[in-house]
Amino acid sequence: VLTAVADIAIHCHGQGPPVYLIGGGPAFTTWNLQPIQQELGVRYRVCRWDMRGVGENAGLTLDPQGSALSQWLRDMHEVLPPQPVALWGHSWGALQVLLFAKHHPERVSRLVLSNPVDPGLRSLEHIERKRFNHPDADARLELEDMGTPVEELHNLRSKVASYFADAEQGWEYAAGFTREDSNSALNVRVWSDYRDTPLTDADVRQLADKISGAIYCRDDVLQPESLNAYRRLLSADKHHVLTGCAHFPWEENPQAYYRVLFRLID
Repeated sequence: VLTAVADIAIHCHGQGPPVYLIGGGPAFTTWNLQPIQQELGVRYRVCRWDMRGVGENAGLTLDPQGSALSQWLRDMHEVLPPQPVALWGHSWGALQVLLFAKHHPERVSRLVLSNPVDPGLRSLEHIERKRFNHPDADARLELEDMGTPVEELHNLRSKVASYFADAEQGWEYAAGFTREDSNSALNVRVWSDYRDTPLTDADVRQLADKISGAIYCRDDVLQPESLNAYRRLLSADKHHVLTGCAHFPWEENPQAYYRVLFRLID
């Protein structure tokens, strides 16, 4: 079901208590979260939207002088219902849901952190080196493709594939994305906004009661730094490490992922 709040296109699926999904990137599409909506939709009303400036909402204006991240958080304030809701955040999205909960704790019933980036960004320091190198078996790039949309699309898909441990699955998944699914300039801008006012250890500890748990994958490129960081901030029972997956567990090991996810949202 497609609805709109303040011109923001929002997709919801299912019936029951509301769960809102905040995707990664930042400045990345959310259509790839549809499998999670389908799975959770048997018990919940599960909603997602592309952030302002991205994908379906690429046409919405952003103040060029202001903080894009602050605008995204204001949009969340508009989009989320008044009653407290469950927020699920994946990768970058984990930081975004924590930021929202910091500013509006009364609007959040629980938080689920999925493959989260750590608040101090230690897990990103060597990420280019840690990503899986999956050369494209069908290397189609020609010399004349350099600096063109063809190269841009290839680079996006190559990057998506590099977050999968399995090369074949990574490239197959990446083939579904187009250039419209990501906004690289906005990605850089939002990371910069976050670095200006990052979450502190105290912020996360203050939200500990709302964080029902964090799900990690053993082979994720964010490891081991992400798990180490959150272990310092949250009690031992909140950490769930899955095997057989890297950065997209609902694609790589869905059975194990949903078993934990339902438990944390319930």
